[in-house]
Amino acid sequence: VLDALVKLLCRSDISTEILWDGGWLLRQLLPYSEAEFKSHHLKLLKDSYRNCRSALVQETKGIWVDLLITVLCDQWKKCKRAIEASSPRKEPKCILLPFQKLNSEDIPAESSFTAGERMSELVKVFVLLHQLQIFSLGRALPEQPPIQPQIDIPEISRARAAGLDVSGPKPGTEKIGHLLAIEISQTLILVTAIAVHALPCRIAFERGKERHFHFLAVSVGTLGWVLLAEELPLKQNYGIVRVAAPLAGTNPRIDDKHARWLHLRIRPSTLPFLDAPKSVTPGETRIKSLVDGRWTLAFRDDESCKTALSMILEEINLQNMEVERRLKPVLDLE
Repeated sequence: VLDALVKLLCRSDISTEILWDGGWLLRQLLPYSEAEFKSHHLKLLKDSYRNCRSALVQETKGIWVDLLITVLCDQWKKCKRAIEASSPRKEPKCILLPFQKLNSEDIPAESSFTAGERMSELVKVFVLLHQLQIFSLGRALPEQPPIQPQIDIPEISRARAAGLDVSGPKPGTEKIGHLLAIEISQTLILVTAIAVHALPCRIAFERGKERHFHFLAVSVGTLGWVLLAEELPLKQNYGIVRVAAPLAGTNPRIDDKHARWLHLRIRPSTLPFLDAPKSVTPGETRIKSLVDGRWTLAFRDDESCKTALSMILEEINLQNMEVERRLKPVLDLE
């Protein structure tokens, strides 16, 4: 039984619901089957864990990197509660008819929703395998995963220059700081890589209704945004944020035929299935169809467009590196 259960837990074609139920059962059996739990069982679990960890590292550069730590912490608590429970989470008949994936009509296979669903499932498997290894080594499971705390916003950063704090921008309500080129010394340029700029651009959210904004990409720790702000006419170099969208997943691309146009994908700010209703029939949750947004920003010249592209890529890289830094302890189990 133990041998079959470990092999089941190492399969990649099994739903996370069944894997979590298997994790609960393994925890129940281990105290009575220590003699049967051999080194090759532990090796199987470790190999699966390494594969899952490698996939999770890739998610630190993914579309939902800004939610990765939040999802991991949430699933850690749920998984710990599930495998430490005195009884299975569900009735036997529910295990035989497991929870199905969320049903949403007309969601493209390459949409951000699909990527988010894949990330969430990966995190669930990673957390389970991580906790099973801790338990199999005779150690107590911590209440929270070992994740580094967030750090203060660096003094030299676009976010700091724009007047942002860790809560991020608040569209339409707050001044966010300097929107035009900020003068800094050559010494600071060496530290920050490039000076902070908000670039004038045009965009039409409705046909025939083009609007003028200043564009800025910023990251604050594991979070990040692309911002469109209107300059305040009575206060030079300051403005109001009118539109804010997640930085992660923007997939910036300069148009092949128009070198002043920058295309961005705009994904939702959160994943709706993370708060899916618990009472559904029969084992299915239906959600509203989600479609990623698209922005096409027209800049004044080719160079401004290239600068905007570089700005986005730099801030995405900072965001990704911060997520990797904070996740390092939980990825270093071995």
